[in-house]
Amino acid sequence: MKKIVRMLSLSGAVLCILNACTSPSGQTQVGNLLSQQSDFCNLINIKNVPQQERFYDAYVFSDLGAWSAYALPENESNQYAGAFIGPMTMTGRGWIAGSLAEPKLKVNGEPYSLVRNVQTVKYLPGRLVQEFNDEQLNFVTELCFGTSRTAVVRSIIKNVSQEPVTVSLSWNGGVFDKASVLSVADKNVSVLRLADSTCAVMRFCTADQVVLVNKDSLQAIEKSELVLQPNATYQSEYTQTMMLRGEDVQKELASLATLDVNACFDVNKQRWNQNIASLLTGDSKYLDDNKYRRVLVKAMMTLNSNWRSAAGDILHAGSNPSYNGFINGIWSWDSWKIASGNALYNPEMAKDEMRTLFDYQAENGMVPDFISYNKKRNNWRDSKPPVAAWGAMNVYKATGDRAFLEEMFDKLYKYHQWWYTDRDHDHNGICEYGSTDGTLIAAAWESGMDNGVRFDDAVMLKNGENAWSMNQENICLNSFLYAEKNILAEMATILGKKELADQLIADAQKIKEHIQTKMFDKETGFFYDTRIETGEFIKVMGAECWLPLWAGVATPEQAEQVMKKMMDPTKFNSTLPLGTLDISHPRLRPIRGYWRGPVWVDQVYFGITGLRNYGYDKEADFLLEKFIDNAQGLTTDGPIHENYNPLTGETLNSPNFGWSSALIIKMLLNK
Repeated sequence: MKKIVRMLSLSGAVLCILNACTSPSGQTQVGNLLSQQSDFCNLINIKNVPQQERFYDAYVFSDLGAWSAYALPENESNQYAGAFIGPMTMTGRGWIAGSLAEPKLKVNGEPYSLVRNVQTVKYLPGRLVQEFNDEQLNFVTELCFGTSRTAVVRSIIKNVSQEPVTVSLSWNGGVFDKASVLSVADKNVSVLRLADSTCAVMRFCTADQVVLVNKDSLQAIEKSELVLQPNATYQSEYTQTMMLRGEDVQKELASLATLDVNACFDVNKQRWNQNIASLLTGDSKYLDDNKYRRVLVKAMMTLNSNWRSAAGDILHAGSNPSYNGFINGIWSWDSWKIASGNALYNPEMAKDEMRTLFDYQAENGMVPDFISYNKKRNNWRDSKPPVAAWGAMNVYKATGDRAFLEEMFDKLYKYHQWWYTDRDHDHNGICEYGSTDGTLIAAAWESGMDNGVRFDDAVMLKNGENAWSMNQENICLNSFLYAEKNILAEMATILGKKELADQLIADAQKIKEHIQTKMFDKETGFFYDTRIETGEFIKVMGAECWLPLWAGVATPEQAEQVMKKMMDPTKFNSTLPLGTLDISHPRLRPIRGYWRGPVWVDQVYFGITGLRNYGYDKEADFLLEKFIDNAQGLTTDGPIHENYNPLTGETLNSPNFGWSSALIIKMLLNK
């Protein structure tokens, strides 16, 4: 009986058949795209060889919501040639091994040097590939994910000479944590890491024998003295499964019993091709330039490596902001921005991204800042800016899924109302950032702009039990709330809630009037936060001040004045444009400032989109192209970062950053 592929449909990891484009021109475009996947080779350099378990700065590949990841060996290293580095666990516990399966080849009884014969080491969308050649052998080994818990490796040896050759192949591996317990059963090697109860299982499907060399290392004898005739091939197959504490290892292994490895790679290629085609077959002018196409695919690859399936106390799939430094949790407004990017190529993934924070919504409507693999670590000191309805509407627009809208609407509306019950100190319909514990630091976190200069002189005011506000009404928060009222009204209309829709539109109009008349300074031509007690402007020119353009709440005359500040080389049109603080401000800290000057990609997105909302497409294109060209590593093999130096374009904080990737996708597709 022909083997079948069993793919675990976890966390929206939907297998797609390539049928997106039905027009003749569309079919040609997709066909050309799929024949040129090499255009997207090594967009991110993930060549790392960890020397110890806790090596968190590595760049890795993950997929399908897996909690494990792999890297490629460095070309210049003598270590692990032909092996896939890892696995690395995505729970904060680091690397299980440098490699659990390093190939050792002999040809006609003599060692075959993989180090000397390496031809190429590739990170392609959805898979890792290494190839080795000499006058006798071609050896290709590649890895992809078959399920959210299992990676699949196939290795093909081909005799390229004119004479028979005798080949021997074995695999050697060892673990970093010497306290780990290794055991062998049939062709399975199990590694139980006692520190976190992580279980890794290597199944050497085609090996003749598997043994433990000692308590922390293993060897699989694949084939000894195998004779290959000219042009003949041999295919080796193994899987690496990594399960977290409490997960059913045996159930996963049973699902792999009939795995067809070649079909698994075919399905993987189809899925990734479909995702790429979804991004690259739109009508944006940036799709005509391979530079921007490569950036788009890099962004998608970054998002997929940050994606985690449901596990522990994370009940639906969601994304780490980055696997570098943000492992083991999901942040709220990060998640909603990421969902807005995911929706453009994997809508099912985006739906779960929206659900996961709302799994923990409080009775009063509050959504926590952060949820963890261990819910005891969830952060309830603050929430995050209300872009949830925007994220959900982006998913709806991509899918037309009315049932999803019905599922989310009451939760979104309840969260929206929470701002007015817990974050409107003087009950005037204009809200403030705040906290549940009365601390200013948590209130600043709630803004998402943690150490922004505009908060330097703020004080906290008590609204009620577990409800505090800063003494300043925030221009970005109320722009978000204005946009959210209109989005919720649109949702309500779709769902037949006309009375509620009318009320939301009327309430939005009141916010609009307040922002236009009370939060815009005619003297400087900019929007600002204001003091609750006096209405005084807090005159800090920052990225938050162009949120009214994104929300569509500014007058055309106000938008023009803001645009001029954004285009001013002495303020925001710096080497890398649209930083978080006017570069002439005395408190500018372009390197270690975090939100005191560095360029954050979400704020670039809000600025670019805001300009387009008011017809300033020429200016938006100029700033976007300047950003793409000057952000260090973006158009080469560097990762997409959390933020950048506005004066130089140099990378700053966390690499492989999710919302940066999602919003780059939206900017380049003009979404």
